[in-house]
Amino acid sequence: MAKKTKETKETPKYPGVRCRNGKYHYRYSIINSETGKRKQKETPGYNSAKEAFQAGIDIEAELRKGTYVEEKNIAFSAYVDDWLKMYEAHGNVKNSTVFLRKCNLSKASKYFGHIRLCDITKKQYQNMLDDLKVKGLSYNTINIIHVSTKLLFDTAVEQGILKVSPASGAKLPSFLQTVDQLESRTSLPKYLEKKELLSFLEVVRENGTVQEYSLFFLLAYTGLRIGEACALKWKDIDKTEGYISITKTLYVREGVENFILNTPKTRSSIREVEISKKVLCVLDDQSLWQKQLMMAERKKYYNQGNFVFVNDINKPGYPMIHEVAQRGMKKYLEMAGLPKTLTPHSLRHTHASLLAEAGEDLEVIQKRLGHKNDQITKDIYTHVTKTRKKEAPLRFEKFMDSL
Repeated sequence: MAKKTKETKETPKYPGVRCRNGKYHYRYSIINSETGKRKQKETPGYNSAKEAFQAGIDIEAELRKGTYVEEKNIAFSAYVDDWLKMYEAHGNVKNSTVFLRKCNLSKASKYFGHIRLCDITKKQYQNMLDDLKVKGLSYNTINIIHVSTKLLFDTAVEQGILKVSPASGAKLPSFLQTVDQLESRTSLPKYLEKKELLSFLEVVRENGTVQEYSLFFLLAYTGLRIGEACALKWKDIDKTEGYISITKTLYVREGVENFILNTPKTRSSIREVEISKKVLCVLDDQSLWQKQLMMAERKKYYNQGNFVFVNDINKPGYPMIHEVAQRGMKKYLEMAGLPKTLTPHSLRHTHASLLAEAGEDLEVIQKRLGHKNDQITKDIYTHVTKTRKKEAPLRFEKFMDSL
């Protein structure tokens, strides 16, 4: 029987492990995918030779199975720049979506910045989500940051830059509603009741311009998104058949002269919205007002747009932007004694609620708004029609007693 070889410095207990500056590393070799030649690699430093050796054994097993991924040394912020370029070039997405991703990833960069992608841990990622809540961000805001950042990490995994995404398995912070919030139904979006809407429109009519009244009236009576209204052109209005064709939405980020007309939010957003004679009369007033503006500003009026709602101050003829509508609405809400927190989008919710109050079916309301299956609209519909449902037994009894 052969004698057992005595362990010496020449036959270390953990072959492949080297100690450097008090840390243990396992050295291994891989094939360079670009040159086809072997190159030396080593694991990160460990506190013990045993830990480094075990990490090396795991890597050797991955190399044999062909599952090894060579994690790159690219920093998070640098990869964000690369990823955004790829996302814009190959993602078939709108400019507004790219800009939104960029804003969300800039928030994540404040946490990870120059940290290498491969060094970001699951714990660090979870800590980011939890800290965003501590800083007062809402559930929805944290969620969209998480979605964008997770998408970036998933791409890094697909490209072989990372083995595992640190965003995998992360949990969004919980936001429990208080009793007061539940009782006050704060989960429902803000909208105007019938009398409030009429009061608001009357204030705009008396104190605003023809265009301001036309815009807010149209939003309230059609349920259009503000971006859809700002993108409207006169050719989109069929006066004979009585409908507005929705095929685009306005996007402006760097000056109104650089406006972009994007496709609508979803496929179901492309639609024809029926309008009444009253709406057509308001649009006729808007057309007359616009012609007067064109005459007054004929030297610098932008004629190529043919927009229904236009800039009437610095860049006449260019489309009106969302912020102008928001500022105007806030001013008239204050004059009407109504909450200044309402926005042009609130008029969309108002339209949905008043249609429900008028007895319109949910399916018709959703189709009119360009929704395929929207929970907010369902919640508004359920809330508004609850009283009508409670009255159903009384209506039935009245019907039976009339026989």
